[in-house]
Amino acid sequence: MGSTGDTIKAIFIKDLVTELRAKQLLPTMIMLGVLIAWIFRIAAGAASVDISVAAGAVLLIAMLFSGILAGDKGFAVEHENDCISSLLLAPVDAGDIYLAKLLVNIVILCIFEVVTVPIVFVLFNVSAGGRWLELFAVLLLGNIGISSVGTLLGCVVHRTRAAGSLLSVLVMAVLMPMMIPAIVALLSLFAPVGPQAVGAGIFQVAGDFKAAVGYMAAFDAIFVTVCWLLFGLVVGD
Repeated sequence: MGSTGDTIKAIFIKDLVTELRAKQLLPTMIMLGVLIAWIFRIAAGAASVDISVAAGAVLLIAMLFSGILAGDKGFAVEHENDCISSLLLAPVDAGDIYLAKLLVNIVILCIFEVVTVPIVFVLFNVSAGGRWLELFAVLLLGNIGISSVGTLLGCVVHRTRAAGSLLSVLVMAVLMPMMIPAIVALLSLFAPVGPQAVGAGIFQVAGDFKAAVGYMAAFDAIFVTVCWLLFGLVVGD
């Protein structure tokens, strides 16, 4: 039996290579993200709301729904090919399987955001104000939180008839507390560009960026730890 690091690496490479070869998940995620951004851009223009607020909201929603897609697809593929049985029979720890699949979903979300974030910036005419490291930190923390919950719950609901809709409800319910500091952090970063963006006072009431990032990190630690501990029980059933 190999070490924990070798196990996680092997499963991570297997899942990531399978997805990149099949090209089933990423195109759907990207199209969903672009569609959400386009619809919100039209709605924001019609309602004359602060364009930077709409940009932060649409990016978070696109991340959330794309993360749900990733969580749902991860275990659906395993059962279609009956790979999950082999994984469970292998002399590896269930927690290592969870961590490997968590890393795959985080990487897939990062690739999704490489495409989606510039599109959101262009459509909504906003920028990060040069605070790219802060934006990267917020997106990464969001990816970890969304993927940690989505990976576990994707395993829970994969055999139910309404797996996709049930997963959406459960993930959004669990992640709701983390969504508050996440949107606060994004609103603190997104700077309007040009005369069309009004209502800059929103940033004065949005909250403290460092505090919001701290809350996101705390939620991530809780989600990853709890989901890692529960995964062995869930996948065994």
